[in-house]
Amino acid sequence: MPRKHEYNATVQGASCDKPFPRRCPECGKVEVEPATIAYDAEVKHDGRLHTFHIPALQVNKCASCGEILFSAVTDDLISDALRQHLGLLSPQQIRDALRFLGLKQKEFGERIGVAPETISRWITGTHIQSRAMDNLMRLFFAFAEVRSALTRSEADKSLGCCRRPAL
Repeated sequence: MPRKHEYNATVQGASCDKPFPRRCPECGKVEVEPATIAYDAEVKHDGRLHTFHIPALQVNKCASCGEILFSAVTDDLISDALRQHLGLLSPQQIRDALRFLGLKQKEFGERIGVAPETISRWITGTHIQSRAMDNLMRLFFAFAEVRSALTRSEADKSLGCCRRPAL
């Protein structure tokens, strides 16, 4: 995820179970501690660059040189903030809707034309759905008519096709 910020930042590995304080990769001092900072994020999503402010982002920061270190947790928080900024369904909202409708990920994927692996990525939060897919999911979850139309057999290929009125 590209980011623009006023700090020098380093992305750390997936998860680090080392105790604090940790060694700073920039200055070498053992002064990296958890910190909460205000952060202006720039994230490209759905072909556009989105800029938004996160008032309290959890990071690791070197007390000596000020180096900001991003972790997998930090990345997840930025993704959550992006979803909120864009008004997209959260992974929990998608899980809740599927549970309410009694649908498995595989069946949901088949009905909206998406691979089950993609549904899994949305539900685990490892991938953020596009605006178009978010809109389709909202329609699917909200309207029985949409769910019914997307369950129809292969024979109904004219669904949604415009027909010219007879003259």
